[in-house]
Amino acid sequence: MKSNTTLQVAREESFDIERPEVSVLSISTEITVVESQDGKSHVRILADSKKAMKLAEMVEIDAVDRKLTLRADKKTWSVNTSLPLDMKNQNFWGLNFGGLRGLSIELALPTSADLKIKTVSGDLEVNQMVSELEIGSVSGDVTIGKNPSASCTIKTVSGDIATHTFSACDYTLKSVSGDIKVYVAPDLNVEVDGNSISGDLNSEISLEETPGESTNTGGVVRITTSTISGDFNLVRN
Repeated sequence: MKSNTTLQVAREESFDIERPEVSVLSISTEITVVESQDGKSHVRILADSKKAMKLAEMVEIDAVDRKLTLRADKKTWSVNTSLPLDMKNQNFWGLNFGGLRGLSIELALPTSADLKIKTVSGDLEVNQMVSELEIGSVSGDVTIGKNPSASCTIKTVSGDIATHTFSACDYTLKSVSGDIKVYVAPDLNVEVDGNSISGDLNSEISLEETPGESTNTGGVVRITTSTISGDFNLVRN
């Protein structure tokens, strides 16, 4: 991801929502999730140029009851014509192709938040524990620095998935051609249900012990994973 030192803050908004349900819909924006220092939900839109600063106003930010929604999937053909003509009217998961290029989104969220993100080509980093996490991505890479406290579902087409796990969590990880790598803390047990058509499934962690037989006391990480051509790797942190 681009360093935030090269970006300018185009918009900032804060919301005091108890147990927020956060949804982000994006095309080409990079997304970073960090820890909220005050228990509120904070949104920063960052821009890499003067043109992008103007595009930041097109990002929709709505808060209704517990729901906080961001949409950065507007069509911008008047300022960006880099996509082929036959792709201009296509969409994935309800997202319009085109996007607001030159923008990045930074979210600071409390641990009680539920987070859903749909993105086409932007990379995504989640460095804050949330309650539940659901991600759909076409080609961007997904990096999870802190696993959710409950469940994590990630589906990608060609982007790689890497997640660092420090507490018990239920994972559903699916990729068509991207690689999947799960790092697990030493005190955690692991249960895996995985399959791949042409990719390799590798684990440096013994999967033969049952949780009751293991001396690990940090809980169980349950992983359901499938790939078509990507590799799956399970390693210790």
